[in-house]
Amino acid sequence: MGRKGKQVRRVSQEEAPVKKKIPDKKFGTFAGVFMPSLLTILGAVMYLILPQVVGGVGLFKTILIILIAHSVTVSTAYSISAISTNIKVKGGGLYYLISRSLGSEFGGSLGIQLYLAQTIAASFYAIAFARGFGAILGIFGVAIPEFQLALISLILFGIIVLIGAQFVVKLQYFILAAILLSLVSIFLGPNTIDLTSVVVASSGLSFWVAFAMFFPAVTGIDAGVGMSGELKDPKKSLVRGTFMAIFVTMAVYLVLVIKLSFSASANELLNNPQIMQKVALFSPLIILGIIMATSSSALSSLMTSPRCLVAMAEDKVLPKFLSFLGKKSKKSGEPRIAVIFSLIIGIGVITLGSLELVSQIVAMFFLSVYGWINGSAFFEKISHNPSYRPTFNAPTYVSFYGMMASYIVMYLFNPLIMISVIIIQGLLFFYLYKSSKSMKIEGVWAGVSFRFMKLFLKSMDKNAKTVKNWRPTLLAFSTKEINNHPIASLLHWISSKSSITKMYFLHKGKIGKDDEKTKQHQESLNKYVKDNEVDIFPRSIASENFKSTIEDLAQAETIGNLPLNTILLDFDKDLKLNDLTKNLKSLDKNLIILRNQSGFSGFKSVDVWWSSRRNGNFMILLAYLITHSKRWLEEGATIRVLNISDGSEESKKDIRHVEKVLKESRIENIELKVIPKEGRQIKSIIHEHSASSDLVIMGLTNLEKSANKRLADHIEKFTKKLKVSLVVFATDKIDFRVN
Repeated sequence: MGRKGKQVRRVSQEEAPVKKKIPDKKFGTFAGVFMPSLLTILGAVMYLILPQVVGGVGLFKTILIILIAHSVTVSTAYSISAISTNIKVKGGGLYYLISRSLGSEFGGSLGIQLYLAQTIAASFYAIAFARGFGAILGIFGVAIPEFQLALISLILFGIIVLIGAQFVVKLQYFILAAILLSLVSIFLGPNTIDLTSVVVASSGLSFWVAFAMFFPAVTGIDAGVGMSGELKDPKKSLVRGTFMAIFVTMAVYLVLVIKLSFSASANELLNNPQIMQKVALFSPLIILGIIMATSSSALSSLMTSPRCLVAMAEDKVLPKFLSFLGKKSKKSGEPRIAVIFSLIIGIGVITLGSLELVSQIVAMFFLSVYGWINGSAFFEKISHNPSYRPTFNAPTYVSFYGMMASYIVMYLFNPLIMISVIIIQGLLFFYLYKSSKSMKIEGVWAGVSFRFMKLFLKSMDKNAKTVKNWRPTLLAFSTKEINNHPIASLLHWISSKSSITKMYFLHKGKIGKDDEKTKQHQESLNKYVKDNEVDIFPRSIASENFKSTIEDLAQAETIGNLPLNTILLDFDKDLKLNDLTKNLKSLDKNLIILRNQSGFSGFKSVDVWWSSRRNGNFMILLAYLITHSKRWLEEGATIRVLNISDGSEESKKDIRHVEKVLKESRIENIELKVIPKEGRQIKSIIHEHSASSDLVIMGLTNLEKSANKRLADHIEKFTKKLKVSLVVFATDKIDFRVN
């Protein structure tokens, strides 16, 4: 009795979903990579568009176009070679390489673009085939609309591909022979233009429009890479076959444009669709070459695009209702459902009719994909991931050039199309990022982030004590549960825009004995931070002595080599605050003690009780950061700076200083209130004026004047009638008035 097997989804950078075993019919470098690439590159563009480019911009600019286009593909080939020799290559071609480097979201968004580019390219070649075959029919007086011929030819190509890859590969040899014969016929044709009349320059086309028309020719390298799942040795074959195809075809194109320049005038090259037949020694060979080359290119595109689609379906990149596209033939392993789906899309593209328009659409999509293939190799290189160990190492500058050149060319051709492609890519990325169904494949970004983080930390260390860029970097400690406690929210308000906070939650325990408790507590903290979107880095710590643990961590914790400048303690009478605060101040740390009585009932008012100038600046900065967080801004929060005056000259001088500070602070939601002391106790004045305030901030210096042995008792006395209080002691020189 059979049973249903469970699909094992264990994904790493190199692994794809488990696949059914299919018959082993693998190809070598020549048949599997070189031939498909060569035949796709020497395709419709060579016969039907290259003459227009030469006639439109002239010989020299055409040579420049060929060199620029091939420089992009050479850099891309380097990047493909580096990535493919770093991982175990499976089916999916360029999509597989991108997704295993950039991750599922980025790889998926580019994979969809790649699939569309390949499918649209098949339609492009079908239109070109119809144009060549229509010329043959015209000889016999048969006239069939190009649109109908293109549809019929695309369907016929699809039927051939449905038969299988083996059959298509066998056809390649006949196609190659026909193309070679047509090229010989062109090169042996008469030179009717003398040296003085050669088309060296023309203004019939703009340079970048001509470039976009030509570029689909060089995208043929994808035809070979797209067969990655059918190769005996993908790592060797992809590298050798791709480079061989690029350099052979580049030589052919360079010689061909020179020959065309000597064979016809600019006007003929630009406007005569049959110019290649005219300049050839034996024109029927050109028609045969067009038919064979375009059919080969169409077949290659129809072979690679369904395999890209299947790979995306297996990675669950596609919506669930399209998952059936990943199914293959049980006997041959051919992606026949994906082929039929691609045919349907291709038929829709043919309705556009214009060979030049379809050519430009294909160019834009491929440039975007090639840009990110190079980006994959570039980011892998600069991330210095230990797992990135390709046997073929692409130079960093080559991959960077390929990435930048692709998007610069897109921009120069049509900025609007470039922006549209980027927006489409962004929307696809966002969809895949939010989709829980797509397979989460590890990408290079964690390594890139780590690399840049290291560089930034070194930069921060050089500028550790600047006044203008000073901001609190907090190390917070609490012995209480995070749920229903304001400490996490308070830290988030302080650090969400301008700071970094590490939060340690201490629980009684011993390393080795209470590890499971620490782990469970950490998971609870992570869940709380994620669910509540709190901008802190929490850790659970088992400690036998809270005071010693706090002192040790206060000395050891850094961002890179930069010590954290501010300690926040959740008020706890058992922490021996007298000794602890004294030791923390000796470490040159700013100190904040959170005293929570009833929690936050509102988010509208913050009172700052001015004490010393150093404390005062720090307290106003804290109030500013808190009231400019999202929650407090929504409530229109205000800051009151309260100064207790005894009427002395020194007190008046202090008030003038506070007024100047507030005026220069450029804080809109702040006001000063002077309160006469009139012989009253400071704590009574604070309770009277701040009992209803949502948050009260006061300086520790005032408490020290009346503190005897128990600092905790005095903090309790000053804060017992207040909702939430922050008691601070500043050691850093803080001046937020700096321009």
